[in-house]
Amino acid sequence: MAITKTWVTFCLAIILVYSLSNHNVLTSGAEMEKVQHKYTFCAKSLCTDSYSPRMCFVDCVSKGFLTGDCITPPNSPLRCCCANE
Repeated sequence: MAITKTWVTFCLAIILVYSLSNHNVLTSGAEMEKVQHKYTFCAKSLCTDSYSPRMCFVDCVSKGFLTGDCITPPNSPLRCCCANE
């Protein structure tokens, strides 16, 4: 019985640590606007399951930008946007 109790406690501790390590932090609208303004170019291509943020990054770097990511510009769907910051 002690082994079962220890095992359950261990599993619950792992689940707790995993749930607290979520890096998707919500930000306020003002901070989100600041983040979106650093992108100087947004491509026409939409980010999907087949066109990942990594592919967006590679495309932006190949076009001469320093970085790229899938973001949501104002009033549009998730797009690949590039930046030099």
